[in-house]
Amino acid sequence: AIRDDVLAILKERASAIRTAHGLTAPDMGAVNSELHLSRIKAHVDAAKARGANLLTGGDVTHDVETGKGWFFEPTILADLAPNDPAVQDEIFGPVLSVQNFETEEEAIALANGTEFGLIASVYTNDIGRSMRVAAAMDCGQVSVNDYWAGGLELPFGGNKKSGYGREKGWEGLDAYTKVKSITISNAS
Repeated sequence: AIRDDVLAILKERASAIRTAHGLTAPDMGAVNSELHLSRIKAHVDAAKARGANLLTGGDVTHDVETGKGWFFEPTILADLAPNDPAVQDEIFGPVLSVQNFETEEEAIALANGTEFGLIASVYTNDIGRSMRVAAAMDCGQVSVNDYWAGGLELPFGGNKKSGYGREKGWEGLDAYTKVKSITISNAS
């Protein structure tokens, strides 16, 4: 029921993101290589060709001061099928693929309906719902009403094809330990 309002807010916020060289304190910097930039563009172009609704962005851009760099416009795609590659693949670029749902169960099924499970975010005013949904999501980390990967004390890592094990926190230290059990009998 709130789809159009949410999309309007997302579009407004994404359109306001300032991309620039990292030393100028932008909202978003460049991607890591020209090859990766071309892969992001190919994903978005293919989604558009499949009928995705491009709400904003969708193209390569450059640093406004230098005219250089590997930048991609913050992009929002909507009206995609759950099995669309723009939903299923990890693009690792500023591309948001929006899906619609009507029930909590449908939202969980959509979130879990990929081979990946690194991070998820839940946005709701209902704390009980946020905890139910967060617990049901098959991923390594869930943020509620924000995105925050946490400090060194919070474990970080994914499930499924997004990784195995955890970095950071006590769980991250476990990877560097080897457990040994020693038993002693007081034999007389």
